Amino acid sequence: MRSLKTALAGAALAGLALTAAAPIATAVPATPGTAPAAVTAQGGLTVDHTVVRPGEQLKIHLDHGSEALSWISSGSFVRDSEHPMGADEGVAHVVRDSGGSADAVATIGDVPPGQYVVHARVGGGSVPGVTITVR
Repeated sequence: MRSLKTALAGAALAGLALTAAAPIATAVPATPGTAPAAVTAQGGLTVDHTVVRPGEQLKIHLDHGSEALSWISSGSFVRDSEHPMGADEGVAHVVRDSGGSADAVATIGDVPPGQYVVHARVGGGSVPGVTITVR
């Protein structure tokens, strides 16, 4: 009987491991000179612009369900507070978090032009990120 319970528990854990893996988000190519109003990665992370300049503010929305939001960060954000895990990234300021969704804002720092990923930590895992371009 004990080996049956052990086998069932192992099968359940293996199933959880397979369903917990998040798919990798792909960047949405923007037409030069335009940016979509919002870009969403699988997992519910949305930004209001995909093309930004240093000093601009980025509005972020995250649908995180019943899991707790830990942080939203990017290497493109101003580093005006310490990252909770010590990463060399700026952290967005959460302005609302209720009912399974959160809104945050972040200022784009004085970073080199290029592509940067905005990503979040929710519960025990990472939410697929959204790629933004800093010009």
